Amino acid sequence: MNQRNYIKHPVKISTLLPKVLKPLKKKNGSMLLELKMNWEKIIGSEISEICFVLTVKKINKRNILIIVSDDSKILELSYSSDEIKNKVNNFFNSNFVDEIKFKRSLQY
Repeated sequence: MNQRNYIKHPVKISTLLPKVLKPLKKKNGSMLLELKMNWEKIIGSEISEICFVLTVKKINKRNILIIVSDDSKILELSYSSDEIKNKVNNFFNSNFVDEIKFKRSLQY
């Protein structure tokens, strides 16, 4: 049998949980999770099939939504960035997203 497939030192779940839950401790972490869970419902199936939410960053007191898509769809998405921003802000009933930036993905 191949010994490399086995874990030499098992890790307790209590040490893994903080690493998994750490992103939720951030101020917008729970809202980001809710955005990712409801992405298709918020913007519709047509747009959600070609992109997904990566993260929300706070830069200069502005929330910037980072959306990932493949290289050929980024231009198409950039034309509908105002529509996406309005739909996300309407979903949260607040000014959650100030700006949208697009990032290309090689594996999408």
